[in-house]
Amino acid sequence: MQSRVYLLLFVVVLAVSCASRGSGPQGGPKDTIPPQILSVLPEDGALEVSSQEIQMRFDEYITLNNPTEQILISPPQQAQPIVKAIGKRLSLTLQDSLLPNTTYSIYFGSAIQDNNEKNPLKDITLSFSTGSTIDSLEISGDVIFAQTLLPAEGTLVGIHPFDAEDSIVFKTPFLRIAKTDKQGHFTISHVKEGMYRIYAIQDSNRTYTYHRGEPIAFLDTVVTAPASDIRLRLFVEPPLLRQNTDSLAADSITSDSLLIDSLKVDSLLADSLQRDSVLTDSIPAKQEPTIDSTATATLRVHIEPLDTLAFLQLLTDKDVPLFTQPADEKGVLFEYLKGGTYMLRLFIDLDGDSLWTTGDLLNKQQPESMYYFPKKLKIKDNWDFEETFRWQDAVVHPQ
Repeated sequence: MQSRVYLLLFVVVLAVSCASRGSGPQGGPKDTIPPQILSVLPEDGALEVSSQEIQMRFDEYITLNNPTEQILISPPQQAQPIVKAIGKRLSLTLQDSLLPNTTYSIYFGSAIQDNNEKNPLKDITLSFSTGSTIDSLEISGDVIFAQTLLPAEGTLVGIHPFDAEDSIVFKTPFLRIAKTDKQGHFTISHVKEGMYRIYAIQDSNRTYTYHRGEPIAFLDTVVTAPASDIRLRLFVEPPLLRQNTDSLAADSITSDSLLIDSLKVDSLLADSLQRDSVLTDSIPAKQEPTIDSTATATLRVHIEPLDTLAFLQLLTDKDVPLFTQPADEKGVLFEYLKGGTYMLRLFIDLDGDSLWTTGDLLNKQQPESMYYFPKKLKIKDNWDFEETFRWQDAVVHPQ
């Protein structure tokens, strides 16, 4: 009898235990910690490196997130590296031969994630040298769109020797590269002491060279490393007429077939101009407003200092041009406006063609400067508004 009682008690305890185990919150807190690096070969900062394979070991199982786009290697590689994640290990094998006495840097972006929660290990950079020293200088700055002044995220920025021919950007990959972040900021790291020319391109075909039709920016002056606070304005060159391509090539660049090919109008140009039409020469000098009897607001804008080459443009709050008027000493008057939110911007028409003119790389011509009024304007129906635009202080797009 006593043994039956003990058996019954055991069954009850077991049942309660099983019920308790299945009730209440399950599991622990969600994992939010990215993988941690345990070891790297070759080590970060290693010298006299000859191996083309980088091996990394982590504290947990990892997976890769779009390594082709996320991983950036400088100097740039013509052949894509082979990247593998197996268990808790990652291997990256460079396919291009290593250059002598060269510092290599590998930026992983958000390519490395843990296997379960996909927590990314962000902004890890490894460097090594095939020589006896690590180059440590930096060149940094920002890239913006020339017409909108908005940051140009994901733009490739690279350097060439200062004394190279002008056509080098068409046919030779950059010496060192970086990509801009969401704010348009870039830092080219591990630069050797010296003087350079700097360019920015939206490299759609990943050649690390420029093809006409891709947005591009360049600096007029030579850069001496280290350097900071560089500002590059991204633009799309105007399309070349096909019938003029042959004469252009014959007159000036017959010896450079690669450059000739890059200047031909092709599908890349058409696609790029469709995506980036706001970067091209597209602003008419003066637009007459459409009379709307229900639109009763006016806006007068005084330009300080007055520049007779200036044109003032009224935009929607989405950067869509509405009206463009030349500068006037009495102020620029916009009439027949409906209530809403507007923006103002001003450009200096240096070439006198009454248009905002984009840049020209081979002629070393920068796009005409653009300036935004520092705030958005709230216009109300039946009101007359007046503003003063001190355009020399307006260097960013209003938020």
